[in-house]
Amino acid sequence: MAPSWLPVRHLPPAAEASDEYDLKLLSAPVLSGSILNWVVYLLEGSVGNAVVPLMMWQSGVTQVLHGVVSPEAPAFLPELPVKGLPQEEGCAMLADYGSSMDAVCCAMGPTHMQRLSSHGEASSTALKGLPTVRGYLEAYKSGSATPSEAMVRVVSFIRASEARQPLPCSWLIAWDEADIVRQADESTGRYAAGSNRPLEGVPFCVKDVMDAMPYPTTAGTSFLAAHRPVAESAPLVLALQAMGAILLGKSNMHEIGLGVTGINLRHGTPLNPWSMEPHFTGGSSSGSAAAVAAGLCPFAVGTDGGGSIRLPAAFCGVVGLKPTNGRVSAHGGVEIDCTVATFGPIGSTVEDVALLYAAMANQDGARSVWGEALPPPALPAPLPTGTTSAGGPAGSASASAPVLRPLSGLKIGVYWPWFEDCDAEVRAACRAGLDAAEAAGAEVVEVAVPELELMRVAHTVTIATEMHHCMQQYWDDPSIRAQFNPDVRLALGIVRHWTSADYLAAQRIRARGTAHLRRALSACHVITTPTTPLTAPAIPRGVVQGGLSDLVQTSKIMRYAGQANLIGLPAISVPVGTDASGLPIGLQFMGRAWCEATLLRVGAVVEGACWAGRRGSGEATPAMFVNPLTGERAGL
Repeated sequence: MAPSWLPVRHLPPAAEASDEYDLKLLSAPVLSGSILNWVVYLLEGSVGNAVVPLMMWQSGVTQVLHGVVSPEAPAFLPELPVKGLPQEEGCAMLADYGSSMDAVCCAMGPTHMQRLSSHGEASSTALKGLPTVRGYLEAYKSGSATPSEAMVRVVSFIRASEARQPLPCSWLIAWDEADIVRQADESTGRYAAGSNRPLEGVPFCVKDVMDAMPYPTTAGTSFLAAHRPVAESAPLVLALQAMGAILLGKSNMHEIGLGVTGINLRHGTPLNPWSMEPHFTGGSSSGSAAAVAAGLCPFAVGTDGGGSIRLPAAFCGVVGLKPTNGRVSAHGGVEIDCTVATFGPIGSTVEDVALLYAAMANQDGARSVWGEALPPPALPAPLPTGTTSAGGPAGSASASAPVLRPLSGLKIGVYWPWFEDCDAEVRAACRAGLDAAEAAGAEVVEVAVPELELMRVAHTVTIATEMHHCMQQYWDDPSIRAQFNPDVRLALGIVRHWTSADYLAAQRIRARGTAHLRRALSACHVITTPTTPLTAPAIPRGVVQGGLSDLVQTSKIMRYAGQANLIGLPAISVPVGTDASGLPIGLQFMGRAWCEATLLRVGAVVEGACWAGRRGSGEATPAMFVNPLTGERAGL
């Protein structure tokens, strides 16, 4: 048990909190294989009642909140005001977003795509191994490739990835070759007839928590599909297919989303495409990020309850956007972590993410967590006619015209102790990304984000408690409980020892965290950090068969992730470089509520300065990839 003599700690009002950086790593032994299973067995018995409280005290999971008295009232939902929002500078609302198709057509028009193209400078077809939505549409319209030809290459590569030895890539949980070919042939026929739709022939996949016929929804488990039959596809899937997009299947994930590595003993552990040696993809939207990185599709659907879009995006060298909580409808998905999670897009480039975000935002009656109508979604606005982001007249090599800096007026907040708490190579790449934003006109200002350690624990208690609640009916059945992956089973078994007092304390800290981040963002438009403090870890031998519980590694990977989820704010991860081993590094920007367009704006600029040129030259290329438009492939 925790020491009975623990002194009570009375917190001052949030406005008076200390700015001291206090984030820590958890402390716990690494468990795998038979030892992990043995610990699970012990803790689910009578021994657990005595041991778990002591384990939690020693590890640093919940004891941070014990004895803490906060003056704030609990905030059981993110507090995200809708009224009185200012216009996002450098951005413009979508003129038409009455349906997903209207929104995508508007986003694909010159108003918005010009901005992302000129600032991101990401060539649609030259990114080695990374075809984009624009690249697919241009290739199909020019006749240099057809959907049928492209999808034959995708199917061949998926087959090879599944046959890989000694470990398959396991990027998809479910896919059907005949269904993919059927969709592709129909799209090819529409191009031939001149009746092609806005996303005709563009492939996509969805994380296996979103319903997509004809596949079951498993949430990465071996049992959920039998208890939750799927009657129809989620509205987003139907909307994308109505625009001509080709559904590849359901992407793999860490079981029920309770993990940041992607380990899955039931469906296989996805491998990071950036290394021929097994490395984690990150999680829990592991298969979605890996599928995009490997070139199977230019965008995919993920969910983010604790960095689950941004972490795998960073590890896999792609772009991931966590929208503001409530911006995207959760209809047609499995409810697991209801107050901290949201669906969101993962894409090859910021432009691809922007297109999928346009399809997702405010659709299907999405409303704020308080039931208010949301502000219209926006995207970056175009540059003034006749100029380029380099400053000279369009098409001119001279710089005689006044320099137009695409991020002029944007303030980027940095809490330096937090920003620099990462590995040296990550720090260097992220500083380079920040320098690129400054060169584009942004102003870097110093901010403080107090009580990060309290927010870390509050997020952990909130998300894990909500997952346990949503899985309660399955956990209570011993025959189903035995089917959980051992790391997930261990985590859920520990959570059942937490109390209502722990959850209430966490919601008081959520209210304080809201005040801290609101104050920091009053001095800037976005706050930047590395997405992860390290690059993708190697997968230890035996883990894909025996599972892994490593709280130290988990808390390090999540160092910059959970704050946006707890408070409900939007955040984006953009690749900015690689380490000495060639593994990608991501830079994160967290913004004000409902200001996703500002994140896309700064993300496109940083992507163009730090990443697009490296990918276009082949300097940074996944070890395993396919370009379905050209047939180029590697690693498989």
